[in-house]
Amino acid sequence: MSSRIYFMLIAIFTVAGVFQFSGQVSGAQHCGMNTNVLGQLVSQCEKYVLKSGPKIRPSPGCCAVVKKVDVPCVCKFVTKQIEEIVSIEKMIYVARSCGIKISAGTKCGSK
Repeated sequence: MSSRIYFMLIAIFTVAGVFQFSGQVSGAQHCGMNTNVLGQLVSQCEKYVLKSGPKIRPSPGCCAVVKKVDVPCVCKFVTKQIEEIVSIEKMIYVARSCGIKISAGTKCGSK
């Protein structure tokens, strides 16, 4: 898997480039994410959170995975590198579309 795909995982819920940064590895583990969930996020959700392309409603498969992730926790570990690939706005849209409660004003990455 490429480092670009990993970055997307942590950002949503977002990614493996993150695994190259030890702080993010412990952050992902702290949020209860394992490599299986990360892999599912990439395969099911990447097209919904990439910066390029339109904002589209996530699939039921993506939502099933998103519901396994503590999104507010993951938001604390989103880096500038992740934000170069993943749209935080789309990530929050996907989470909310999947029924995840994210309070207005919640900080996710630098947003």
